[in-house]
Amino acid sequence: MVNVILVSHSEKLATGLKELLAEMAPDTPILLAAGLADGSIGTDASRIEETLNVLDDDGVILTDIGSATMNAELALELYSGDKTVQFVEAPLVEGAFLAAVLSGQSKSLIEVVDGLKNEFA
Repeated sequence: MVNVILVSHSEKLATGLKELLAEMAPDTPILLAAGLADGSIGTDASRIEETLNVLDDDGVILTDIGSATMNAELALELYSGDKTVQFVEAPLVEGAFLAAVLSGQSKSLIEVVDGLKNEFA
């Protein structure tokens, strides 16, 4: 099942979104790389990479704004694991819902990414 990785400046926002996604797609793995280690607002490429290193399957990354995207792209460059992970530009909330539902339907990473690109292109 495709992992959905939420990269947000706000840990609270990502945690709340994960809670909502669990209602829609309870079996879809949702991972968070949100906020900074001290609990403040921000993103950190090393935190994102750490999240990628615990994936149990392929994954799709969705981000909120600005530096979250830059840090996600940097984390992907640094990632040396054996799972395939793709970043998709899509609205965080809407994209996460679609990705979680598609993953919950046992769609492949390619199908999840294509679904996101078709919906939000």
